[in-house]
Amino acid sequence: MRFWMTIVATGLLAAGCSSSVSQQGVSPNQVPAAVQGAFYTEHPYAQMNNPARISNDDGSVSYQIPYSRPDGTKGSATYAPSGELQKDQ
Repeated sequence: MRFWMTIVATGLLAAGCSSSVSQQGVSPNQVPAAVQGAFYTEHPYAQMNNPARISNDDGSVSYQIPYSRPDGTKGSATYAPSGELQKDQ
């Protein structure tokens, strides 16, 4: 009995840790205006490179924007559809 309870608990733990994030490439003109405005305010003169719409497992949506600056440096920023910065690296 204890053996089966361990297997069930392990299965439930593994299922709870799984993530079903889906990422879909979008063109820059498909990125919401609030995200574009925030991006260009925080990264003037940067160029968006292959932005993506991310559907998170909690039902929320984010936009990941890889970018390059005129000096050649590269980075990636993630925004909520409202334009709120979630991560910049």
